[in-house]
Amino acid sequence: MTRALYDRIDAIERFAADVAHELKNPLTSLRSAVEMLERTTDAEARERLAAVVRNDVKRIDRLITDISDASRLEAELSRAHTEAVDIERLLETLVAIYSGLEQPRGIRIEFHREGSGAAIVHGIDERLGQVFRNLIDNAVSFSPEGGAVRVTLAVEGPVIRASVEDQGPGIPTADLERVFERFFTSRPAEREFGKNSGLGLAIARQIVASHGGRVWAENLRNAEGKKCGARFTVELPLTRPRA
Repeated sequence: MTRALYDRIDAIERFAADVAHELKNPLTSLRSAVEMLERTTDAEARERLAAVVRNDVKRIDRLITDISDASRLEAELSRAHTEAVDIERLLETLVAIYSGLEQPRGIRIEFHREGSGAAIVHGIDERLGQVFRNLIDNAVSFSPEGGAVRVTLAVEGPVIRASVEDQGPGIPTADLERVFERFFTSRPAEREFGKNSGLGLAIARQIVASHGGRVWAENLRNAEGKKCGARFTVELPLTRPRA
């Protein structure tokens, strides 16, 4: 019990240090932009600085929202009521919602069901939905103009496997695990600014682990062996129907 308590304290201290570091960057940028804005009279320069201020405010807002969610996630997962969740229905609903919204760069969201069999797991419907929303949002942010995000579901033995694929640049091999670290991000700075805190994939892994599953990333390759996208796969234990 004492060891567990110390581990928990260490985890809280690391999280607090990470939060302080991540908040300091946009705050420093915001302070510099405000100071420059007060000194310049050039209209074009003022508009550029105002854009920096708006972007930094969006970034801070996104960070605070995701940090709040991450800080209460563990306690919520341990207390929440679990139930049978139909992953096929969950994914169909999510893809229908995304498809009904205008996606950036004309990106399409597609759902594919492989094989048959009920894809029922025991868990928290809202949080499992959050996992796949985070993965789809991540795939969309890296997708090229007119690209497609492919969501695939299959039942394989005692588990269900759901994957989200994009047609983006792929992930550097050294970062295939790092992408699940808190606040890690390697997306272009100008893309979807303020919409990504670097916590989405870390939160997804935490939720999946609490459901007895795992999630991992890998690169897709074409016939010449070149990277042509990334795939994130979620594996969850299947709930077998009672005899």
